[in-house]
Amino acid sequence: MTDEIPAGFEPIDLERQDIVSFERHIGPLYQRAGEAEGKACWGFRAAAHHCNPYGMLHGGMLTSVADTMMGSLVFHALEGKPCATISLTSDFIGAAKAGDWIEGRAEVLRMGRAVCFLRAEMRAGERLLMSASGAWAIIQPR
Repeated sequence: MTDEIPAGFEPIDLERQDIVSFERHIGPLYQRAGEAEGKACWGFRAAAHHCNPYGMLHGGMLTSVADTMMGSLVFHALEGKPCATISLTSDFIGAAKAGDWIEGRAEVLRMGRAVCFLRAEMRAGERLLMSASGAWAIIQPR
């Protein structure tokens, strides 16, 4: 097992003030710089504490990273305006274990005035682990 982070990925600063404490518990997380507008690529090295009692990566970890990655993508597309997940559907397709490099890709499908729609995939190498789709409310000032 290697702890090496693939080339092109940089740590996400989880100590920033705009990062809530939950994300600090699931990290460290990494992002690939230079993704096209409306797209994101994040990754993490699966650790033992990310796994279920059977030694497999927990679906909740995959879902948490996908939700955080897609929410961050909306937040940055809105130039820092607040948003919130209103729907997230996850389909679990494959399995991974501690030590695997997990890579997630997300993209904005449609940005409306009140709602943004996205999709994401989580993979271990070429192996598809999870696909997700979701909607984020764009919170309007009162």
